[in-house]
Amino acid sequence: MSYPPAAFRETREDVLLGAVAEIGLASLVVVRGGVPEAVSLPMIMTRDDEALMLEGHVALANPLWRLAEGGTVALAIFQGPHAYVHPGWYPTKREHGKVVPTWNYVVVQAHGTLSVTRDPDWLAAHLARLTDAREADRPEPWSLADAPEGYIAALQRGIVGLTLRVTRLEGVWKIAQHHPEANRHGVIAGLLASDTPGDRAMAAVMERAEGDRANR
Repeated sequence: MSYPPAAFRETREDVLLGAVAEIGLASLVVVRGGVPEAVSLPMIMTRDDEALMLEGHVALANPLWRLAEGGTVALAIFQGPHAYVHPGWYPTKREHGKVVPTWNYVVVQAHGTLSVTRDPDWLAAHLARLTDAREADRPEPWSLADAPEGYIAALQRGIVGLTLRVTRLEGVWKIAQHHPEANRHGVIAGLLASDTPGDRAMAAVMERAEGDRANR
C-alpha cells in the first residue's frame, strides 16, 4: 500500500498476524496477461526460519493455481471489520458542523511469491492446520480423523496447495485516530447502538485501540 497516511498505518507484526488469524478469509490476487484475477479462500499463517508464509488451497479445476507453477508474485488481502460513520455521531458537528461521512475499516495486505504443491503429505498437514485453527475453541471440535477412512485422501486429490512466501506485510487501521477523543467515543457509541454485526465489530476494534491508547 503506497498511500495510507501514517496515522492509519499498522506495522506491529503481532497485531497484523492476529488480524490475519482472526479474519481467516483472503482475496488472493494474481495477474494473468496483464489482467488481475482474484479468488477467495481461507489461508493460515505459518513461519519457517526465514520467512512468514500463508497457506491455502484451491480446487484442481480452478485455473488460478497454474499461474503459480513456476512461482509468481501475488497479493493476499484480508478485509477486517468495516463500518459507515454517520457525521451526527461526532460531537464537533454540533460545535461547528465541519464534519462529513466516512468509512472506518481494517485491512491487511500480504505481498509475496506464490507457489503450488500437490504433495499428499503437505496437503494433509495443511488441512489439519487449517481445520484445527477454527475448531480448537469449539465444545466438540471436529478433526480430519472424524471423517471416514479414505474420505479426506480422496478429496485431497481434487485440490492444489498454495504457499505465499510473504515479502511484505502491511496493515491499515482507519478508525478515527485523527479525531479528538470526544469524536472517537461518539463513533463507538453510535456503532454499538447499531444492530449491524459489522458496526459492532468495528466498535470493538475502536474500543481495543482506546484501551491501548490509555495504557501507553
